[in-house]
Amino acid sequence: MQSPPDKRRIAWICFALAALTLAVYAPALRCQFLTFDDQAYVTENRHVRAGLTLAGVEWAFRSTTAGNWHPLTMLSHMLDCQVYGMRAWGHHLTSILLHTVNTVLLFLLLAQMTGKTWRSACVAALFGVHPVHVESVVWIAERKDVLCGFFFLLAIWAYWKQTTAESAPNRRFWSFAVLILFAFALMSKPMAVTLPFVLLALDFWPLERTRKVSWSRLILEKIPLMLLTVVFCGITVWAQKKGDAVASDSILPLSERVVHAMISYFDYIRVLVFPWHLSVYYPYEHHEPAIMGIAAAAGLALITGIALATSARRSYLTVGWVWFIGMLVPVIGLVQVGGQGWADRYLYLPCIGFFIAVIWTGAELAARISVVKLLFPAAIVALVAVTFSEFPYWRDTTTLFTRALDVTRGNYLAMTLVGSMDADKGQLEDAIQLYRNALAIKPTYPEAHFFLGRALERKGQMNDALAEYNRALRLRPEFDAANVMVGLALARENKFDEAIAHYRVALKTNPESAAAQSDWGNALMKQGRWPESVAHYEAALRLDDSLAEAHNNLGIGYMQAGRVADGVAQLRAALKLNPTDAETKYNLGQALNQEQKWNEAYEVLSLLATEAPSDFNTQFQCGVALEHLGQTRDAMSHYAAALLKNPDFPEALQHLAWIAATDARAEFRNGEQAVELASRACELTGQQRPSMLLTLAAAYGEVGKFDNALTTLDKVTALAKTQHQEQLVTQAEQMRKLFQRGKPFRGWEESK
Repeated sequence: MQSPPDKRRIAWICFALAALTLAVYAPALRCQFLTFDDQAYVTENRHVRAGLTLAGVEWAFRSTTAGNWHPLTMLSHMLDCQVYGMRAWGHHLTSILLHTVNTVLLFLLLAQMTGKTWRSACVAALFGVHPVHVESVVWIAERKDVLCGFFFLLAIWAYWKQTTAESAPNRRFWSFAVLILFAFALMSKPMAVTLPFVLLALDFWPLERTRKVSWSRLILEKIPLMLLTVVFCGITVWAQKKGDAVASDSILPLSERVVHAMISYFDYIRVLVFPWHLSVYYPYEHHEPAIMGIAAAAGLALITGIALATSARRSYLTVGWVWFIGMLVPVIGLVQVGGQGWADRYLYLPCIGFFIAVIWTGAELAARISVVKLLFPAAIVALVAVTFSEFPYWRDTTTLFTRALDVTRGNYLAMTLVGSMDADKGQLEDAIQLYRNALAIKPTYPEAHFFLGRALERKGQMNDALAEYNRALRLRPEFDAANVMVGLALARENKFDEAIAHYRVALKTNPESAAAQSDWGNALMKQGRWPESVAHYEAALRLDDSLAEAHNNLGIGYMQAGRVADGVAQLRAALKLNPTDAETKYNLGQALNQEQKWNEAYEVLSLLATEAPSDFNTQFQCGVALEHLGQTRDAMSHYAAALLKNPDFPEALQHLAWIAATDARAEFRNGEQAVELASRACELTGQQRPSMLLTLAAAYGEVGKFDNALTTLDKVTALAKTQHQEQLVTQAEQMRKLFQRGKPFRGWEESK
């Protein structure tokens, strides 16, 4: 064991490392959220956007996001939303601070364990500023890397305290702390599963416990940690399979994966030594020559052999190399997760071993060759420059994936992402070309088929769009967004049961799909199944309260159920979300009329009537509001305008007939016209609407045809009783008493 380093020097180095790391990553505060995984983790995740809540905590521990179970990561995102809302700089700040703490913590840990202050500082400096960490720190969805790193390093710190504790109670305390911190690291990202094996390597160097304790004893004491590793490996495989992220042997044979894994180790070494042309996504290189895999395996075996052969004199080289290659095993591709060939973010913790091997070896060379000492500051300056050059690429999604296209070959995913950005800007032809390019490289890529379908649909090529959606579903039957789009296409053809079957699959795959719930409600609504549709609209709005169409349709559903006040509230919410939507304006105006809020109804409807003067329904509803406000002449004008556009509009005919038959002012009455209008309204409704017949009875009374009026009232009473309209039965009886006395009807107050 080494003697403790000087505390004052340690403090100054900690300050310098923190300042350096913060200064290097400060430009990241200007970066935006990405439309690649950030939606699932933050921007479109309603549980996260709500901040820290009891319901959110419960959700974080029972659900998986992007094929991962990492509840502590999701809680950290919730905390950010609680503190910063949806301001991206705040989310970036948290990740930068965690990375800075990790940098300082790594230095303190190595300095304490090895007693080599400057070597530890150099390792930490490389860790803090290396460009390969930009992905882990700047990509908000990769919060899991820096959070896992934090608990991983704390677990090693606790292990060091355990091994140096002098009393049994202290050793038990720190042993328990290791277990808890290891669990926290795993609940941040399962990359930490290799911790027990890293601790075994540290037992060899720098802790040098292998000199006093047998290997079997050291392994035995790691059993609880290894059991936790096994449990979390099982959870991870389950979560990845649930997210359909694990490639099967039929898609990627084991032999191909082994070759790829061997080559990938040298890809990782390359970006650590020469970190340029970095990309957010590296496509998987299929059918790599077996000879390359053999050469890579031989190279790895040679380096490993040298590291083991020199373990007596250069233990740091052995441990550093074992740390590096061992921590990459879960992500090297033997079990292929996702479509990437490899990823910079996977190096966040494994690179520590590589840096230890490089710095300690470099220090040994510097003791013999003075010029070697100049290499480290030159390397730091170069790395800082490259890191600074990376930030502009991360400012938004388009720039990031355009960069990926520039520095990689055959990057079908980047083509698809850039295409979707072009489509959002209305550049459909450019987008379609990129989608087709992506499919030329990988015809089995369902996302490219899906987005191509979206672009074709926007161009009005519905048959071609539907073909692309179906191709996406053949490749991935549980593709929720594709199921929703196919469902919409089927619903447009009135194939509602088939459409609902697709919505059901979408919701099985993604229970959080508000679009699937809303569209399912639409399919039910079009079939007149209002009570069932209401339940789906309510479910959609619980998932996403910003769906204006769902608010509108739910409002209509509530109106159909007689819940007028609830319907008005939903329609107000819809109009607030989409103030220019004519359908919502009309529905709200009609609902306000039903709620007898005549002034407000006319305020909404009159604006709509100005915008769309040819809409006879709006003209009619304006007339209803004005009639109840006592503005009879203006009301008649709107009814007449409605009939001008639609002469066979029974409600407008009825209302004009009612005014002409019953108004107290003679200037508005015209009995012959009232009979004509009311007769036409009854004819159009098949003599089956008692309210229309009541108006006809009033018109007959106005022209003195009381026998016709009484006969018509008999029909009103019979129909109203059949249709359970008791109020009309009462009104017919009031009218009957007047007609029996030979008096016309002049309003309900006068008839009492």
